[in-house]
Amino acid sequence: MNVSSYLELYLTLFGWHMYSVFWDILMDTGIAYMPFVGMFLRNIIEPIKSQDAKDASITSLKRIEIDIFIMFTVIVLAVQPFISIKYNGLNYTKACTAKGVAAGTVKAGKTGTSYDSTFTKASLGGGSVKAPIWWYGALAIIGGFNDAAILKIPCSADIRLLEVKLENARVKDPHLRRQVQQFHKDCYSRARASFLDNPDKYKLPKGMDPKNIDWMGSSYFVGGLYKDIQSQQEIVGFKYNKARDQKYYNPKVYIPVNGRPTCQQWWTGAGHNKKLGLRDALKGQIEKDTMDQLYLKFGGTNKAIVDKRAIRSLISREKLNFSGLRNLNTYNDLRIGNTYNSAVATAGGLLESISFYPKMYMLKTAAPIIQATILMLIYMLLPFYFVFSSYDMGKMIFMTIIIFSVKFWTVLWAVAHWLDNNLLDALMPGMLLSATDALTQNNIVVKMVINFVTGALFVVIPVFWSGLLTWAGHKVGNAMSQSMDNMGKSSGSAGSGGGSATAGAAKSAVKKGK
Repeated sequence: MNVSSYLELYLTLFGWHMYSVFWDILMDTGIAYMPFVGMFLRNIIEPIKSQDAKDASITSLKRIEIDIFIMFTVIVLAVQPFISIKYNGLNYTKACTAKGVAAGTVKAGKTGTSYDSTFTKASLGGGSVKAPIWWYGALAIIGGFNDAAILKIPCSADIRLLEVKLENARVKDPHLRRQVQQFHKDCYSRARASFLDNPDKYKLPKGMDPKNIDWMGSSYFVGGLYKDIQSQQEIVGFKYNKARDQKYYNPKVYIPVNGRPTCQQWWTGAGHNKKLGLRDALKGQIEKDTMDQLYLKFGGTNKAIVDKRAIRSLISREKLNFSGLRNLNTYNDLRIGNTYNSAVATAGGLLESISFYPKMYMLKTAAPIIQATILMLIYMLLPFYFVFSSYDMGKMIFMTIIIFSVKFWTVLWAVAHWLDNNLLDALMPGMLLSATDALTQNNIVVKMVINFVTGALFVVIPVFWSGLLTWAGHKVGNAMSQSMDNMGKSSGSAGSGGGSATAGAAKSAVKKGK
């Protein structure tokens, strides 16, 4: 049997465990038999009210026979636990991993998540539960249907997850943080000042983005000015170089353990251990899994470009900590000449856009948890549902459609996820690789449009779908219940008619005999 999430592997078992507990209690207390008492009374009293005593007895008998058959059929198929579901008997196939590639199938206890240590066999009631035949078959068919549909949806990297991970990436190593601050002071500030103070001497190559010099890893500075600027203090790991450092030290008096690398060497690690370079050290502050996803997402882009954008994004989050200066990346983005309404709209859109990404990520994370919890509650409360509905076959069909509608949310979310990623790619190409570019008003509007559309897909569509299926299930269930009632009434009428005909024939025979 297949399920739709890691948590559902465990909550399905617990739901059916509680189902058996509640059903046993209803049986032991006699509540489970009360519908039969009600059925007998109803089928005896109703015919008596509308028919003669003799005809009423025949009608009652026929109705009781039919209702008993229906009720026992429902109990055997959909109420009495029969088929065992073991701890490792459920499967979850994740269609796409976070990297956007197909994944394998896992079982309870081997998901690789913290659920394994929390939801053990003992905590789930022994690791083996029983479910009625009907529900076991229905869940197996629904699970297979969902998996078949989801596996046909092309995999794509989760752009919103990557965005959140990049937003939350920080330079956690205090020594590295101190080095970056020193690099900004000794290298970037000096290089930028030289560039701005000498417009005739330093000019950006034709076609180079002017924003290239707006961060300390500028390729223009690394390939030029950084070669002629050195650290103002010794940097751990960079060995003393006589040709480079003797202007700071007299070798006859003192030779330091560490040297003063050029800013180019300091940034790239050139001529030394590559890992000493700030560029690679900063890259190491971003989770390897996140970088792998970025490489996969932008497979046609040079890895060096991906690295540069990821590092630039990391640094931009903590620019004030490193420099204490105004964020020059957005210096030209706010124009005083804009109208008040435009400024307010842009600011409001920016706040909404910034807050929506974490909300959307939380929604994607919470959705399968909510679904698994709802299904668990449905499973465990089914015994009360059947008892209070007097083991009605129409209600069994109705609840089957309800469960199908809730489990089908997984397919709807997979479609919404695919559309969300592709809309972001289509309307904002290269968004992740441009994480530090200006947030223009147009970009904000585009983001808001995508957010509202995909937000509706994740929330509104599943609710609408379940409402539609509930209405359909109600109609189907009522139609089936009505057909069963008509069957009983027809049989009763036939019996009553047959009894009347027999009585009439007997009376005629008696008269002729006289």
